[in-house]
Amino acid sequence: MKKIGFLLNHYDVHQVPHIVPYAFELSRLYDEAQVAILCSSREEADFARAIGECYGPHKCSIEMLDVPSWVRLIDLFVSKVAFARKKFVLSHNVGRLAQLDVLVVPEMTSLQLRKYPEFAGVKMIRTSHGAGDRPGGSLDVRINQFDLALLPGRKYAEALVEMGYLDAQKAVVAGYPKLEAMERFGIERKQLFDNGRPTVIYNPHHQASQSSWPRFGRAVLDYFYQSNDYNLIFAPHVLLFKRPWGKGHSFPGKYKSNDHVLIDLGSMSSIDMTYLRSADIYLGDVSSQVYEFLEEPRPCVFLNAHGVDWRDDPHYRQWRFGPVIDDVAKLDEALKEAVERHGEYKPVQVEWFEYTFERSQHETAAERGARVIAKLAGLAGEQGG
Repeated sequence: MKKIGFLLNHYDVHQVPHIVPYAFELSRLYDEAQVAILCSSREEADFARAIGECYGPHKCSIEMLDVPSWVRLIDLFVSKVAFARKKFVLSHNVGRLAQLDVLVVPEMTSLQLRKYPEFAGVKMIRTSHGAGDRPGGSLDVRINQFDLALLPGRKYAEALVEMGYLDAQKAVVAGYPKLEAMERFGIERKQLFDNGRPTVIYNPHHQASQSSWPRFGRAVLDYFYQSNDYNLIFAPHVLLFKRPWGKGHSFPGKYKSNDHVLIDLGSMSSIDMTYLRSADIYLGDVSSQVYEFLEEPRPCVFLNAHGVDWRDDPHYRQWRFGPVIDDVAKLDEALKEAVERHGEYKPVQVEWFEYTFERSQHETAAERGARVIAKLAGLAGEQGG
């Protein structure tokens, strides 16, 4: 019996659908896999459990990691500056995690486990939790410290190897299980407004150095509150307004939802693709969620808030999917252009969606990833095989 753990250790649940589908399929396909989803919060565990109900009979256990009450109490204040609890969870549970044969994680912080001698025999696999083009993110030189990286498509595999960030034999293209998981979860397009207007989703990133929120956010909201032509879903990255003392982002209390503006700073609908599937037009900056939005090609507009010379920069490929503006005064014109000229932008949207997300008619991304994990763990053939 091989012990394989899937770690969820964050301040929100946005990473859950990127990793747990692998766990459910692994437990279903391999009798010799003892699979545990290890969570640092009840919210992560509840979301994982809900997704698991969509995967039929599986043998995963969903377990809570040990986080002392005093840590949670202190973290109520510390988390407004930094996400320190994540590192404490790792150090406090290293003995438990060291009992695994393989640990699968969706982020880089877990690499700190490598410094503990008792963890030396555990293999580590990194999954993605997004698929954007921005600097940083999954394009991180530390990824080579993992034994394998499960990647959403050729875009990342080729870029990481070409940049020298990842050895070719460690780069495994599995696909993007979140899309499949949310399909099973029953997330469909919803009519969120009852006025016949097209709906724009504004989705600024949380990294201040790349986000449009600090410079343009309030002006964008003001534009839509005054608009008679559009509805707005304001659904930023769920981390944008966390760590307010450290990052300095706070949401002005004057902005409230009304009959044509929906404000959501981080509910499940901003994570499970409800808003992305329900909007008609995407407005953003560098968030990878634009690729999830383009599951169905639709008009896009991008805000260049930092004066980036982006046209030949590979970190801004997604800005070829629609008009790019550097002034909110140009937003009205850009929205109209994105719709009227969408036929010109659509081919590159389709091309880069396919290049970003590997898809197969014969197996799901979760199944492909599960087989890769099983091979690294040294599991025998699939059950019944």
